[in-house]
Amino acid sequence: MTLHVLFTKDGIPGWIGAAPREGSEPVEGLSIEFLAGHRRTAKGNWVARVVPEPVPPTPEEIAAEAEAGYAAALEARDLALREALAAEADPQFFRWQRGEAEKEDWLAMVARVKARFPKPDRP
Repeated sequence: MTLHVLFTKDGIPGWIGAAPREGSEPVEGLSIEFLAGHRRTAKGNWVARVVPEPVPPTPEEIAAEAEAGYAAALEARDLALREALAAEADPQFFRWQRGEAEKEDWLAMVARVKARFPKPDRP
């Protein structure tokens, strides 16, 4: 079976297809699996491609990821807290303003709502 391949400047198959495409070259007798695992040298020889080892993250990258996770958790907590305060504590505040409740009732409601949404632990 003839496959058509577009090679990168390094000889790595960048595109493999059954039909020709502009700039592609026909390749006889090689499988897609073989082409995916090899590159062609400037002399036309095939050599196995070296798979690079994954680079472990640096301490700075780990710290940045942890900080981003903390910021996202804090933002989610703040949104949930604002919604809960608006739904539960604000009505109590307005009752207090109209003289229908005590200030302590409103403050107790605020404290209960805030207790349900503690701040996330900092990394």
